[in-house]
Amino acid sequence: MERVLGVETEYGLSARSARGRLSAPEAAELLFRPLVAEHRAANAFLVNGGRLYLDVGAHPEYATPECRTVRQLLVAERAGDELVAQLAADASARAAAASQEVRFRLFKNNVDSFGNSYGCHENYLVEREQDLSVLVDLLTPFLVTRQVLCGSGRYRRGEFTISQRADHLYDQLSAQTTRARPLVNTRDEPLADPARFRRLHVLAGDSNLCEPSAWLKVGTTVALLDALSGGSGVDRLGRLRLADPAAALRQVARDPSAVLELADGRRRSALEVQREYLDVAGERAEPELAGLWTAVLDALTAGAPERVADVVEWVAKRRLLQEFQDRHRLASDDPKLAQLDLAFHELGGVFGALEGEGLVRRLTTSAEVRRAMTEPPADTRAAARAGFLAAVQRGRHRYSVDWQTCTIHDLTGADGPADRTIALPDPLAARVPELDELLELLCANAG
Repeated sequence: MERVLGVETEYGLSARSARGRLSAPEAAELLFRPLVAEHRAANAFLVNGGRLYLDVGAHPEYATPECRTVRQLLVAERAGDELVAQLAADASARAAAASQEVRFRLFKNNVDSFGNSYGCHENYLVEREQDLSVLVDLLTPFLVTRQVLCGSGRYRRGEFTISQRADHLYDQLSAQTTRARPLVNTRDEPLADPARFRRLHVLAGDSNLCEPSAWLKVGTTVALLDALSGGSGVDRLGRLRLADPAAALRQVARDPSAVLELADGRRRSALEVQREYLDVAGERAEPELAGLWTAVLDALTAGAPERVADVVEWVAKRRLLQEFQDRHRLASDDPKLAQLDLAFHELGGVFGALEGEGLVRRLTTSAEVRRAMTEPPADTRAAARAGFLAAVQRGRHRYSVDWQTCTIHDLTGADGPADRTIALPDPLAARVPELDELLELLCANAG
């Protein structure tokens, strides 16, 4: 099916002034002050189609606009990184203008030093008739083992795990998002016509700075959904059900070649499970993505992860930590390694240096990311919403907007000012006739 994709990223935030470290609420208030001044809330839809807001725990969060392709999504996600980094730069500049010095640090990771986890949530449009429990049953072994392709890695107290989220997920399906987190959230909130669509809300993945890892994470999932939508491999994949998905998730996090127990008593390695999914879904993936999927599994099977250190985030991080430890002759539990682990995820920090030196591969360009900071994808509902925002902001109208509706609160009519709401039920539709008519009316009134 034609589908839209999206990613929500929660960022870690810290700030320090000459007086010491700011509390999380203090840092967040400074960061979001211009957004609150403009929108009267720390929650705004932007003219690029995305949404920027302050989440629980004083985490800045960015939701990409609806995207039709994985390539669009990679660009939109990178634009979100740049937007929150710009917020921090602007906040530091405002502090400097007031003769204060405040340094902000933003981290695209999933766990803090106290063990609190925050998420990267993937969203995939699927058919309403898709049985969610059946779909997730088929997806679970894939999501458990997918971390070998796209985990971001974590170093803690001398132990390296390939995924940050693995130790914080417990169930296959649940309505929870902050406690007993599942691989997939059951909340039936399609943000679209509920008679036609369902939103598959995946909580299982790490946030990625490494663009090939993000491509593998989302691209392989889209290919699998397409295969399952067409009925391919259902019986074959049904035989891969795991005896204990939560335990398997932690096994793979500690050993990407771990041997897992299946529900029927057979045993298969995590890499063998992934290879089964590749066999079923590889033909649905772009040829270059299928080739990368194959290359990563081949390298890990051969015990040569260094061959894919430029495309797999956890491999790049582990290599960096090992080189640093060897160079400085550090014990495995030296705090400097934990500091480097965190610094790896800082926006504009260590990972950016690795990417700049060509040690990890970049897929997007700076020019297209800059455009995506102010322009929506042209072929999804994001374009319609962005057009509405541009018109009402230009005319200084009072308005409200969410994923599915656009409302103007002061449209002048025969009986005076009135509300007018336009529904946007189809996330695949870049043009909505009723909205076009409203925008034409606003343009005529402005003229």
